[in-house]
This record gives sequence, C-alpha cells and structure tokens, in this order.
Amino acid sequence: MISEQCLSETDTATMARILVVEDERIIALNLKENLEALGYGVVGIAASGEKAVTQAGKLHPDLVLMDIWLQGNLDGIGAAQQIWDEWQIPVIYLTGHSDKITLERAKITAPFGYILKPVNERQLSVAIEIALQRYEREQFLSAVLRGIGDGVILVDQDCRIQFMNRVAELLTEWQFTDAKNRELTDVFQLIDIQTQQPVNNSVTLALAEDRLVYRTDDHVLITKTGEPIAIADSAAPIRDNQGNLAGVVLVFQDIRDRKQAEAALRQQLAREQQINQFQRQFIHTVSHEYRTPLSIIQASTFLIEADTSSVQSENKRVNCQRIKQAVKYMVGLLEDVLTFGQAEAGQLMLDPMPLDLNLFCQQLIDEYQLIASDQAKITWISCSKGQTAYLDKKILQLIVRNLLTNALKYSPENSSVYLTLTCENDRLIVEVKDHGIGIPPEEQPHIFEPFRRASNAGTVRGSGMGLAIVKKAVDLHRGTLSVESVLGVGTTFTVVLPFPEESV
Repeated sequence: MISEQCLSETDTATMARILVVEDERIIALNLKENLEALGYGVVGIAASGEKAVTQAGKLHPDLVLMDIWLQGNLDGIGAAQQIWDEWQIPVIYLTGHSDKITLERAKITAPFGYILKPVNERQLSVAIEIALQRYEREQFLSAVLRGIGDGVILVDQDCRIQFMNRVAELLTEWQFTDAKNRELTDVFQLIDIQTQQPVNNSVTLALAEDRLVYRTDDHVLITKTGEPIAIADSAAPIRDNQGNLAGVVLVFQDIRDRKQAEAALRQQLAREQQINQFQRQFIHTVSHEYRTPLSIIQASTFLIEADTSSVQSENKRVNCQRIKQAVKYMVGLLEDVLTFGQAEAGQLMLDPMPLDLNLFCQQLIDEYQLIASDQAKITWISCSKGQTAYLDKKILQLIVRNLLTNALKYSPENSSVYLTLTCENDRLIVEVKDHGIGIPPEEQPHIFEPFRRASNAGTVRGSGMGLAIVKKAVDLHRGTLSVESVLGVGTTFTVVLPFPEESV
C-alpha cells in the first residue's frame, strides 16, 4: 500500500489539475507519469476514500481519477459521491472489475467516465477530455438554470428532486440540500384558489402524458412556512441519449404582481364602465330634455315672423330667419350627441343611398356661413363636380358638420377654412383644413376620445364631443380618419370613406 502524497501546484501543468486516488503504489505512480506526459498536472495522490475527500476539499482539482475498490471504510464510490455533493468535482472511475453489480453502483453516482485497468495513455487522454468537456457543458447549463429569473426544479422519473435553482429555493422556501431526493409533492404543494383543495402539479401530468404541460389556471404554491404564492408553471419531459424518459424539468413564475395588476385593471375597467354609463345617461338627458325648449323657440319665431304690423317687419323677418337657422343648428348638434350615444350602444346602422355631393356640400356650407358670418370663411373645393356618391347622408353630415364646427371654432376671424371633397376608386375623401391654433403633438393621439379637449383650447367653448362623434361615424362607415397639425399654423383632418355596396 502507498501513503498519501501531496504535490505542489508549481509541479503541475497548465492544463487540467487532477487528483489521483489509488491504493496501489505502482499503479498510482504510473498514472502520474502518464498524466504528466499528456500535459496534465497531478495535484495529489490519495490512498483511501477518506484521504480522497480531504484532498479534494483542500486542493479543489479539476478532475478526480478514482479507484472504486479502496482499503478502509469508504470505498471509491462513496468518496466520489461525497466529493460531488460537496464541491461538484467530476470523477472518472478506475477499476479492474467490470461486473454488473459494480457498474450499477457506479452509475448511481453519475460518474463522468469509467476506465478499466490496465490503463493506456490514449484511453486515459480520451476519457479525461470527454469528461472535462461534459463537465464544462453541464456547468454552463447549471449556471443558466441558476441564473434564470424563474424557479427551476429538475426531478427524475420517480418525481424525486435532483436540482433546484436559487429562485426555486426562494419561492418554495426550501434549500436544495434539504429538498434533494425528496418527492416533489413534499416541496411543491399546490392548492386551488377557489376550493382550497390540493391539485396535481404539471409534472405529474407531463410524466403521465409524456408531453409539455403549461398551466396558468387559478392555483397557488404553498411554501415551506405555509405562505400561498400565485404561480404559473410548465413542465417538460427530459429524455436521455437513448430516448428514454429520464425526468421532468419544472419551470414556475411568481405572478402575484401580475395578479395585482390584473385586479387593478379590472377595477379601473369597472370605474370606466361607470363613467361611460354616466356619459351615456348625460347624452340621453341632454338630447331629450332640450328638445322641448328648442321647439318652443322655433314656434315663437314663427309667430314673430307672421306678425306684419310693425314697420320693422323686414328686420324682424331677417332676425327670425337667423333664429330659425340657429335653432336648426342646435338641434343638429343635439342629434349628433344622441347619435354618439347610439353608436356607443351599437344601435347606429348605416343607411346608404345615392347622394349629390355638390348639393349636399352647398346646403351645409350655406347653413354654416349664415351662422358663422363673422368668423372664418368656408371655401369649398370639389374635385368631383356632379358626382353622385352612394353614402349614408346622416353619417356624412355628422362627419363634415363636426369637422367644420371644430375648424371654425379654433380659427381666427376673417381667415379661411377649406372643405375639399374628392371621389376616387369607389371612395370619398373629405379634407377640412384651417389656419387655427393647432394641436400639441403629444395630445394628437387622444383628440378623438370623448370629452377630450386640447390644453391650448383656452376660453373657446366646447364639450369635447365633436371629434369623438367624427371618429364613431368614420368607424361605422369602415373608413379612416387622420390628422396633421402644427401649433400656430393650422390643422388638417382627412377622412376616407369607402362606398358601401348598394345591397348593404
């Protein structure tokens, strides 16, 4: 028998540092000579399993060549298991025995190689290089698993834990050293949120059905201290090189923050629904309650107009005409509000019919110009003279009226607002351009939202409904709506409406 021999690191090569564990002196020295001839460094020689464990902890070699049959209470297999458990140092077994029982014992410790004596240099070199490359790959994968942001647990085919990363330890509150070789259900316990009853984990399903299992249903993980954690998890079968089922990898995430965000979102949606309900109610009330007083005003103007006893009858007639036009305009605005409410409720339907665009625009502009005589001037540009379009007149009125109202409202006096209509390729293009105050760039994505007004609107009165109505009307007609605006220069709205089929 030989005694333990420690070698200084200055005697080792720059390649892998190897610890030799062999109780036969001649074989140990021969291994040392062969290893050094191959360019490896031998950091020590141990003659027993106990000495091998001590040397491994002290020297931390890159690899251990371990004789299976050693004198003493700890044989090579037991020593290899301790060395791997403590420091994850790869081991290659050396033995003159190749019987089945020895091989089965050795396989349990998952060695990185198995060399039969007598050993030649080529066999030794190949075994060492393969072991080191395998170890490097496994360490890389292990580092990835440890560093991943999700919890990772590896189990064997018997559902016993073989690996846990740091996140899995934190979430389960189990240390891997305590959880190793335990059944998964001891560490990874799930219960249903609603019933509070235990549920099967995805690993059980993955093993039973031999497939990837992904679950996001309502279940929680019960930690070692009893704390419930909402998780989502997935499990995938692992196969060895021969295609045999070797175990399952379980990946799980802490979704408590996501659950809280979803709950907050649901609350926000509920509040918005309440606001929308209030808005619809407001629209309904305004649309209906204002009809009666407006009807009375309209009837009164008729009586004033019919009275011809005054010498100022011509002035009264003109004034009454203006009142009637104003009332008609206000009724139109209220109709728009009611229409928006109908669109919100999905009650607005298209009713397309042949429409003379020239007559339509002229009537609309005459109406507006009379009301806005002291504001901007409306200039109408038609690129499709005499064109008849198949459109919903009421929807088109909603669009053009509200775009013109918006342009006139924010344009300086004596400026021009341009209305352009073009028919091409079975579609109508409506463009309304002004030289008004413009819309701040950061607010342009939101201008079509109900009750939304630009921050630079100042004292200009408005409900913030006009552009929202336009958007609803354009969407109903399956069209597109875009805006280009520069502060202090002006704004251009462009609407493209496809002509629906006559059968619509």
